[in-house]
Amino acid sequence: MRDEERLWHLIRSYGMGQEFLGLWVENWGLHDTARLMGADLGSEVQLSWAELGKRNFSDDEGAVWIGRLNDRWTQVVQYHGVQAIDALDKLSTGGRALGLSWHVNDPGTLLYAANGSYLTEMSITRPRARRGGDPYALDAYAEGLRFDWADTNWRTDPDLLPGWLGYEEWSETHGEEDEEDMPAEWEDFTQLSLEGYSPPLAECVTSAFVLIGRVTGTEFGHDWMRGTHFCYLIDN
Repeated sequence: MRDEERLWHLIRSYGMGQEFLGLWVENWGLHDTARLMGADLGSEVQLSWAELGKRNFSDDEGAVWIGRLNDRWTQVVQYHGVQAIDALDKLSTGGRALGLSWHVNDPGTLLYAANGSYLTEMSITRPRARRGGDPYALDAYAEGLRFDWADTNWRTDPDLLPGWLGYEEWSETHGEEDEEDMPAEWEDFTQLSLEGYSPPLAECVTSAFVLIGRVTGTEFGHDWMRGTHFCYLIDN
């Protein structure tokens, strides 16, 4: 596996390769973060990721999973629903807040707010797609990172998944009806594609997580995902 893709693969291992929404909040505790997001504090329950996956949520419920990332930052993963990122400006009051999201119809957006105001909205796959009061506020944390879907340097990377280029070329000229004729060693690639994988996207997602880790001082990882955190409900 390419190191430049590692954090997408980590996210994918928790079932979030196709869709993700996360927030990072400075200087607010767990309960205040939930309150500012409009959560029902009475719904609070502590759960592991596996336990969270066993719960059923109705279409009119949002569910957020909130835990301390380190001494200064709180981390939020939106498990169900899509509204958590709307509170980013409020969550940045007295500090900073970041939001990262993508889904199958949106290659990804990174948001940055400070002291109650949005500063930066940037595409994680198109380097020139930026706006906000200070579109380049995150550049100091982006050294060596790539946010460009069109960058093709990955094609010559010796650590690229062996056989991926052949699979990609085959996929461009064959449909689902041809899958029976596909070499057996490519079956895992088909599943990866269904879960949202492509080398340039995985690199852009990993770069976004690395940037966020540079801001917060702690990179998204297995240690946090394997912990027990607070779950709250929010009306959609």
